[in-house]
Amino acid sequence: MENQPVKPYYEDANTTIYHGDALEVLPELDYGYDAVLTDPPYVIGAVSAGNMESKSGGWADMMNSATWFVAWYSQVNRILKRSGVFWTCCNWRSLPVVMRAASDARLPVTSLAVWDKQWIGPGGTQGLRPSYELVAMLAGPEYAIKNRGIPDIIRVPTSAHKPTGHPDEKPLPLMERILTISELEPGAAVLDPFLGSGTTLRAAKNLGLRGVGIEAEERYCELAAQRMAQEVLPF
Repeated sequence: MENQPVKPYYEDANTTIYHGDALEVLPELDYGYDAVLTDPPYVIGAVSAGNMESKSGGWADMMNSATWFVAWYSQVNRILKRSGVFWTCCNWRSLPVVMRAASDARLPVTSLAVWDKQWIGPGGTQGLRPSYELVAMLAGPEYAIKNRGIPDIIRVPTSAHKPTGHPDEKPLPLMERILTISELEPGAAVLDPFLGSGTTLRAAKNLGLRGVGIEAEERYCELAAQRMAQEVLPF
């Protein structure tokens, strides 16, 4: 029996949300995305070998995680336009995994943006308290940023408060800023394989872009759908 095409959980004129595992839905998507912007799970707590006290485990743990990253990076590489750009959030712990996966998926990291949160987060006694995260940029072979004055530090404030209740929610202005930096044409297609509460698609809609998202947890699909159903306010 042939596989049935995955059905959207939510759909409107410019947005589609799929409820499912990214590795199962991504192969169903066609080539043609102008940008991919996502905040995937970081490699924290996946400890099976090495230093059991480390949040990301030892080198073997990180390379095991890289196998999963390679699988979905490869799918992104398949459907991303040659003139497209792929942005993936990470931090200092997960950066080695991102670099390994990007190399194996033949979609190399071409730049690394520092997100200055303008807020200091919690931290243990053996390290400095974090005030930044990272966003890796993986550019297609024909992608180019026309504005050569854009720096690799993005200053967008955040805090411990998460407006939608999702524990790992990124600020809407951050996602809007990244999509603006990408210099996409009106109506360009943006994909987020790990949609969460829908911030990437909300940013895309606010900027006049088309959005496709994938989310494994139905409660967040519903939350994202509610956010997408809201109209863009005129300014």
